[in-house]
Amino acid sequence: MINFVKHFFVKKAQDAQSGFVKLLVEFDPETASEAEISELDEALTKLTKQMVDAKNAWAREEREAQEIQKNYDLRLSAAERLQAKADAASSPEEKAQIEASLANLLGELEKMVPEIDREQREADEAKVYYDELSQAVKSAAERLKTARERLSDAKRRMDVAKVRMERAQEQEERAKVVAGIKQQANNLGTAFDAMTQKAHEMESKAEVSAQKTQLLAPPKSEDPILAQALKEAAGETSQPQQQSLADRLASLKKK
Repeated sequence: MINFVKHFFVKKAQDAQSGFVKLLVEFDPETASEAEISELDEALTKLTKQMVDAKNAWAREEREAQEIQKNYDLRLSAAERLQAKADAASSPEEKAQIEASLANLLGELEKMVPEIDREQREADEAKVYYDELSQAVKSAAERLKTARERLSDAKRRMDVAKVRMERAQEQEERAKVVAGIKQQANNLGTAFDAMTQKAHEMESKAEVSAQKTQLLAPPKSEDPILAQALKEAAGETSQPQQQSLADRLASLKKK
């Protein structure tokens, strides 16, 4: 039993508490990554198994301590009975025999005392170790749960942020399209303005040409006398007056 206790309480305490407790102390649920959570989860699985083993060992040590105490109490009760019989012996021979048996029994009881103390001490140590592991497992489980929840929450927030980012990018693209359409409209407006300006220039030139044509054309008048005067002023001869029949005949005779 001593070898078992040495192995159980020294070796496993070093393996579990030096490694796992260090990991547990350094583990920060606030900033834990998936890799760190997986590492703690794996370590927690191993520690939980050790806790179960420790619980079974404690139960076994407690059972052994109770059994040896039960045997001690039984022998002690028998010793008390032998003592009573020795006191009530009817003859010295009978008393001597009873006292011899009592002496042997008392020797066994005296040897059992340190065994009882040791078994109880081992049971107490097993319980302390189990309690330590149980507390470590509980603490690690809480930290792991918190880290898992925080990591899940971070993932949810990341997914929501991703959706929002994609929507914002889509809106940005639509805004760029709208901006492009507006730019095209502005370009069309500029072209329209240029064509309008060109039309105004052409209309202005046409009006100038028409004004020049009107100014260069001879003046017109509905007054026949004024019109005849204008023609004469321009060197135009008037239409010859119509000859009489006699004049026309006289002219032909001259040919």
